[in-house]
Amino acid sequence: MDNKLNNLRWPGMIVAGLTLALAGCHGKPQEQKADDGPSSTPVTVAAVQTGDMEQTIPVTGNLAALQDVTLSAKTAGRVDMVAAREGEPVRRGQLVVQQFNQDLQANVQQAEANLVSAQAKLRQANVNYKIGIVSADQAVLQAKAAVAEAQENYLKTKRGSRPEEILQAKGTVESAEATMKNAKTTLDRNQSLFSQGAIAKQDLDTAQTNYDVDVAQYNNAKQALQLAQIGNRQEDIASSAAQVRQQETSLRNAVANREQVALRKDDIIAAQAAVAQMSGALTFAQKQAQYTAITSPIDGIVATRSTEPGQIANTGSALLRVVNLRSVYYQPTVSETDIANIHVGQTVGVKTDALPGKEFQGRVTTIYPAAATGERTFSLRVTVDNPQGILRPGMFARGGIVTEVHRNVPIVPASALVADASGQGFKPNTSSDEDVSSGTLNQAQHVVVVGADGKAIIRQVTTGIANMDNVEIVSGLQSGENIVTVGQNGLHDGDKLAVTNGKTKGDRVSQAHSSGA
Repeated sequence: MDNKLNNLRWPGMIVAGLTLALAGCHGKPQEQKADDGPSSTPVTVAAVQTGDMEQTIPVTGNLAALQDVTLSAKTAGRVDMVAAREGEPVRRGQLVVQQFNQDLQANVQQAEANLVSAQAKLRQANVNYKIGIVSADQAVLQAKAAVAEAQENYLKTKRGSRPEEILQAKGTVESAEATMKNAKTTLDRNQSLFSQGAIAKQDLDTAQTNYDVDVAQYNNAKQALQLAQIGNRQEDIASSAAQVRQQETSLRNAVANREQVALRKDDIIAAQAAVAQMSGALTFAQKQAQYTAITSPIDGIVATRSTEPGQIANTGSALLRVVNLRSVYYQPTVSETDIANIHVGQTVGVKTDALPGKEFQGRVTTIYPAAATGERTFSLRVTVDNPQGILRPGMFARGGIVTEVHRNVPIVPASALVADASGQGFKPNTSSDEDVSSGTLNQAQHVVVVGADGKAIIRQVTTGIANMDNVEIVSGLQSGENIVTVGQNGLHDGDKLAVTNGKTKGDRVSQAHSSGA
């Protein structure tokens, strides 16, 4: 990754590389002139700087978008309108594709009419049920009253006349008899008077008529008394019993009819089912009509337009692809050996080949819980700042995940280190497919410090985070000390030095992003 501290490089780095490539780990001291004594060794020097060192893990992957949707047809039909083309923005809820829907609207109207009819039948079934129940209840009540009346008549007929009724009948006979006798006396007197010529024939006839009527009433009263005394006839009792049975049968029929009316509630249930069925059919028809109007579920830009007006879109046919560029994220993969060093919140620098020279800052937001089958690599989700929308889904990107940061530490160029005879020098961890690497230097190495008298001082150092450019010094050096950066190979303690870059302080060491595979 790029160095962050002013993007500077040590003076003479190229020369240092050539020197390291050509010189051995240890050279022989410069030959002495016979007449002038030991000569000075030309070197390039710089001061030890203080800065930040970052340990990073290089990763690769593709850019993707969280909001990346392909709109498809939910129903078959002709496309009437497409609202946007590739590269044009659309809003959430905006109508972007409209299919022909007149036939479907007709289906909606038919379904609405069917529902209205079913609702009317349901109302009629409710009314019929209520009227039938009321009528049946009234018939049952009337039948019960008729049964009670018939039973009372039967009991009265079976018991005959009461003593009070017999006494009343006797009184009636006695009264009728007295009236009859009085009429007889009047008739006899009128007959005597008529024979004497004292009254008219008409008066005699009136007296005779009154007497005859009173005789008839007397006879009727005696018969009524006789009937009261002997009771009702068996045939009358049987007739009354038959009336009771007849009314009881009518009551049973009324109850059965009420139960039949109660069964009409099934008609209500059937009507309710028909309403539900018609309502479902209406909902289905409405949904089918709504499916012809396809809206965008997100704010974004049309990435692909797969249909044109006039084409027939079958169910499931892709119509438009809409991408929200503000939701673009980086999805790199990390090996199982590095996943333990990754956690949410770590910073990531992202670069793409499509946008050379630009680096985008990101942050790890998700670590996928399972490794890819057969690859033993874990995917990450890295949120990347993309305010201008120049990062696009599908771009290949490289990045470095910062796993460790050492701040305000002494830093020297990696080329300034010299391997001791027992060591191998700087051996960064390199990846076969990356041009950045990181690691820590082993302990068998030293640097050459420029003494106050201009002579070389061999100083053993312990290193920390390193990359191909710079190295962190854990111990052995202090910030501000001058060290040899070119020409240090083969120097020994006390060798005289001739500084060729003309200064020993002020050279800056750029901050390094050390990267590990």
